[in-house]
Amino acid sequence: MTRVVLAVAMIVLVGSALPAELTAAPKTDQVRAEGCVEAGVEAGCLVVKDVKSGTLYNLRIKGPRPQVGEGIDFVGVPFDGVSICMQGIILDVSKWTRKESLKCTQGEAPKK
Repeated sequence: MTRVVLAVAMIVLVGSALPAELTAAPKTDQVRAEGCVEAGVEAGCLVVKDVKSGTLYNLRIKGPRPQVGEGIDFVGVPFDGVSICMQGIILDVSKWTRKESLKCTQGEAPKK
């Protein structure tokens, strides 16, 4: 019985110790953001740090994907699940467009 209680306590503690940006956000309203596309730490992952809020988003995009280093404006909804990308808030992107006014360079914040 003591082992069961300890196992449950460990699961609760480990789950609550995960950083908020690694957990899936609940599906709610649409998110609109803009920023420069960067490669994630895992192969095939794309992330964007919103220029206004500083929030990091992990983009799940079906169809054509933006190129790393491109400035984009996008709309999506939080994804209720996990991702191998392990970065940012996971969004299912419904629409994105290139934003030429964002001057993106690798390793630097975008310039408007």
